Formats: sequence, C-alpha cells, structure tokens
Amino acid sequence: MKNTSYKNKQFVLLGMTFLSVAGIAGCSKVELAQSTVTLELGDELSENVADYLQDPDEKILKGASLDLSAVDETKVGSYNAAIAYDGKNYPFTVEVKDTTSPQCKAKDYIYMQPGTLIVDDLVTEIKDASETSSGIVSCERKDDLAACDYDDMLQKKAVVDTTDSYDEADYQESVQLDEEGCYEVTAQVKDSEGNFTDITLNVYVDGTAPELAQNVINLEVDASGISIDDINTDDAEKIAAMLHELPDFSNAEWAAASDAFCGDNVISYEFEQKSFNLQKENPVEVLNVHCTVQDQAGNENEADYEVTVTYTGLDAEALLEKTGLILQTSDNNENEKNSSNSDSKSGTINNQKVAKTGENQDVDDFGMTDDEWVAMFEAMTPDERDAYLNSVAYGSATDNNVQVSGYYDSNMAQEVFNLTNQERANNGLPAYSWDSNMASYSDRRAKEIVTDYSHNSAGGNWSVGENIAEGETSASEVVNDWMNSAGHKANILSDVSTKISVSCYVEKFTYADGSTQYLYHWVQNFTH
Repeated sequence: MKNTSYKNKQFVLLGMTFLSVAGIAGCSKVELAQSTVTLELGDELSENVADYLQDPDEKILKGASLDLSAVDETKVGSYNAAIAYDGKNYPFTVEVKDTTSPQCKAKDYIYMQPGTLIVDDLVTEIKDASETSSGIVSCERKDDLAACDYDDMLQKKAVVDTTDSYDEADYQESVQLDEEGCYEVTAQVKDSEGNFTDITLNVYVDGTAPELAQNVINLEVDASGISIDDINTDDAEKIAAMLHELPDFSNAEWAAASDAFCGDNVISYEFEQKSFNLQKENPVEVLNVHCTVQDQAGNENEADYEVTVTYTGLDAEALLEKTGLILQTSDNNENEKNSSNSDSKSGTINNQKVAKTGENQDVDDFGMTDDEWVAMFEAMTPDERDAYLNSVAYGSATDNNVQVSGYYDSNMAQEVFNLTNQERANNGLPAYSWDSNMASYSDRRAKEIVTDYSHNSAGGNWSVGENIAEGETSASEVVNDWMNSAGHKANILSDVSTKISVSCYVEKFTYADGSTQYLYHWVQNFTH
C-alpha cells in the first residue's frame, strides 16, 4: 500500500511538473518588426500595436500597449517610442523625415500685356509639409510674337520636374516684360529640407489691341409674328423692347475684329436707338452701336457704328392707331418756306423750298416737285447739301467769300413754347410742361436739320413726336404755319403728350461786303 501510494504521489508530482513546464513553453516572446520606423513628414503614425510587431499572437495583442507620446509627427527628427508587455518595455525609434518635393499648380502658358510678371502668376496652390519659398529663377526671350502661332500656344503644357536645383539667392519675386514676344520662364518652389519643384512655361507678351471693322450696316428682321391686336400698351419702351426680342441684338455680328496674334477676341455691344420711323411701309429703326473688342491678353479697342434695322411684316399704320404714338410730322404746305432776315444781299433768292415733302406737290422755281427735290437732296453728300442750301437760300453756291456761323436763340424757343400753350388753352387743353431732359435733344435736332431736313435722325426715344420748320423768322410765324398744317396741328393739340421742348438754331451768313443774312431752324419735340 505505501509503495502504491508513493508511486501515485510521484505521478501527480510528475504531472504537475509537466503542466508547469508546459506553461512556460506556451508564453509568447515579443519581437519588434523593426528597430527603426521611418515616417514621412505630414503622414500619421499607426496606433495599432500589431503594425510594430513581427507575427504577434492574440495574447500579446491583448496585453501589449503602444507608447508614442514622445513622437512629434509635425517636425523632422528622431524620436523614442516603445511597446510595453508583461511588465517589460520594448523600445524602438521613429525617424520623421521630409523627402517629398512640394506640390503646386502651374498654368500651361501665360498670355499677358507688357508689364510685370510675378512668381504668383506662375505657380499657385503650393502644398508641402514644411515651409516653402519660391521665386523666378530663369527668364529668356525666345521669339518675336509675329513668329509665334496662337493655336500652337493653346496646346502648350508647362513642364514640371525636379531636375535643376537653384540657390535661393537667385530667386526673383518678379520680372519686367515690356517687349512683345514669347518668353520661356522657370520658377522654383523649395521646402525647408531642400526638396524642390521646377515649373517651366511659355509667356506670350502682347501689347497690340485688335482692330474693329463694321460688319453689319443693314439688318432686316421679320416682325410678321407680332400681332397688333395683342399690343395693349401705349408704353413705347415696352413696344421697343418687344421688337428688340426679334433680332438677337446682344449676339448680332455688328463688327468683325482682326488681330495679328489672338484668335479668340471677345466683342461686346451696347446700342441705343437713334430714330424709329413708323411712317414707312416697313418701320425702320436706326441704332447707334458701340462695339468693344478685347483679346485674351486684355488689349481693348472701341468703335461706334450706325446700323439700320428694317422690321418687315409689321403693320406700322395699325400700330400707330392702336398705341396712339405721336407722329413725327413734316408735311408741307404753302406756308412752309425758306426766308431770310433783314440786310438781305441783293440779287439773291429768298423764297426757295429747302428739304420739304408732303401732300402738296407744288413745282418750285427749278421745275421740281417736292418729292423730286427730296430725292435729289437725299442723293447728295453732306458737303454738296451745304453748298446747295447756301445757293438756294442766298444765290451764292460759288461764292467763297461767305462766313457761316450759328447759335441757339433761347428767347425764340421760349416764345414758341408760350404760343404753343396759348393754342392749347384756346382749344380747352392743359398746358405742356417744359421737358428739360429733352431740351438738349431738341438742340441737337435743330442743328441736324440744317443739312438733313427730315426726321431721319429723330426719335432717340421713338415715343418722341416732332415738328420741324425752316425759314420762318419769328415765333408767331412758325407756330401759325404749324397750326395751318394738319399733322403739325395734331401734335400741338395732342391729348396724349404732356411735355415739350423747343429749339431754335440760327445760321448767320456774313458776306465780304459786311452784309449778313440769317436762316432760322425750328424744332418742337413732344413726349408723354
């Protein structure tokens, strides 16, 4: 029994011993994957213990802890780190380095006017983990601009590389490019650790503005789609806006631009109405068009043109009747004539018709009807008109010893204004108020009819009505003549218009013998 008991105890001890040995053999050993961990500046260290150990088992992963508290990821340097497990530390080193060249955005090319080129024009959006500095390090003129091709320029790409390192002492903040031509320019961006990026691109310097030439003189627009029945307003501006929706005025090719280099000129337009003639079969609008052209370098040029727009298919007569717009009247009667003031030069003709058209087709002293005279007059050049008017009024077409001057007679204009309101009072109508905003327009018109006695230039706003006359020597005479003409009288006694402006422009002719003559030009303008 004792021996058996001893043996049994011995077995148990052996068993315990075996179990104890088995426990020691199953304990895992901590092995670092590497003694030094390299980190690129700007990156982040892993906080996962497994990333720092070589083939760790689950027990170590559960029991080990990672200490990175001494590591500054934002600065280049060497830092201590460790893994703690089962009461022991397993140290390793973290090396924070910067080996990455700066990143930046570069333009493929630059197209500019003569002037200063700065480094910020070449490179933008610089990104790097450390501080950077940049500058222009090379600038070389390669070709005359005339030798360059604009389309080729559009295909150019900037070269970005890390080939040549420059000393920061060579950095320039800017370079002056005053001569037209193509330049090859290089800029460099370098960080505090010496990593660098070079950007080389072409810079095209252009200081010549494009030229403008009129491309549209007459424009015909189909207005047949506008129904007069649908127009229910007497607001002329709204009607004008409606008509302007027909042609695409903003994109019309009013002008053509030519440029020695640039192929992408941008032309913009502003336009204002100079006149609107509703008294023809097809209404005709004359526009003053202001064109501006700019090339891609920013060089700019401007020009002004006159464009005639004819609206076909629009019933002008019905539009007048529907809207109650004021007629611009110059119908002629026997009371409209040219005449001169006192001190007339002997032997001259003082009562010839000048530019008059209308219902009464009288034959003048030259054997022409009014319409025949107008056709002849419109065919003349401005210089021919001036010479003819002088010869008709004063019999001196070939007399070069005449000095012509002109002035505005505001007293006469005021008297016409008063007499016009007197006529309205006589007919039970309210007085017109004086439109000071329209006065300068009337002054312009009074001077224009000296050489173009018509309504061709009338209507900067086409709701402006107009009476014109020439030759009458007093306010009472011209108002009396207008009141004896149906069209002019309709304007004076209009129940639509409420404001008026008047102008009297006087031409003075001084002859070699000291004698003088005067020719009066009268304009009334009416508006709402």
